[in-house]
Amino acid sequence: MLIQKIDLLMWTLNSSKTLQLSLKSISKTIPKEIIGQKIIVDGRSTDNTVEIAKSFGWNVVEAETVGIAFQANQALKMVQTPFFCSFEHDVIVCPNWFTTVYRHIRKDQEVAVVQGVRLPTNRIMKAIREEGLRREKRYVSMDNNLYRTEIIRALGGFDVRFNTGCDIILQSRVIKAGFKWVVDKNLVSQHISCSVRDCLRHRMRMVKLANWRVKVPFIRVLFRFLFSPLRGLEMALKKRCPELFFVYMCWRFVDLWGYAKFGIA
Repeated sequence: MLIQKIDLLMWTLNSSKTLQLSLKSISKTIPKEIIGQKIIVDGRSTDNTVEIAKSFGWNVVEAETVGIAFQANQALKMVQTPFFCSFEHDVIVCPNWFTTVYRHIRKDQEVAVVQGVRLPTNRIMKAIREEGLRREKRYVSMDNNLYRTEIIRALGGFDVRFNTGCDIILQSRVIKAGFKWVVDKNLVSQHISCSVRDCLRHRMRMVKLANWRVKVPFIRVLFRFLFSPLRGLEMALKKRCPELFFVYMCWRFVDLWGYAKFGIA
């Protein structure tokens, strides 16, 4: 099967702690001979993110406006290939990622985007996300995706009004336009995470930026919080991990707090 050149995109900001591992994983899953441009739009990092990126042969350009959606759109303007891949700096892509997503998008012209899923490296947060993948039908992210360039551009790219929810908006537009967004849950990449406390702090930062009305109705957020003790107990027993009971309740409380404070006008 002849594979066309494919551009690779990434957006960074002070990403030196995880960037090297991420770039190594990308170089292992995507054959060198089919890679076109390797573009990183950097949000004016003050650590050695740029130096690490250049050592792996990536072209680094400074962000005109800092923010995931802004940086993603800036990178999208530079794409010169029919397909492009997007990655985040803290994801270790699984070895068979590229061959699988490329097969999905080549066999069906209606497929606009194909992606795998990611699970945290922290064992407690991994258990929470595994349960989410099992129960929730919808999944979306921007960190291990293969896109059909023409369709993404025609749909307006990434919506800068919802910086942390621009992937959800794009997925909705793709489906509304009659195309397919394929999520292969057998492709599991690693999301580099630290302690539970750090993960919860990160979640809190994200809900401050997110437009929660774009993501889920308030009643669903409230329902998940109210039933979090039961779900947490179930997960703790299933995984034989007592800490899950408390951590899961904290996780759902952060969601509720974020919606109540930032999502309700």
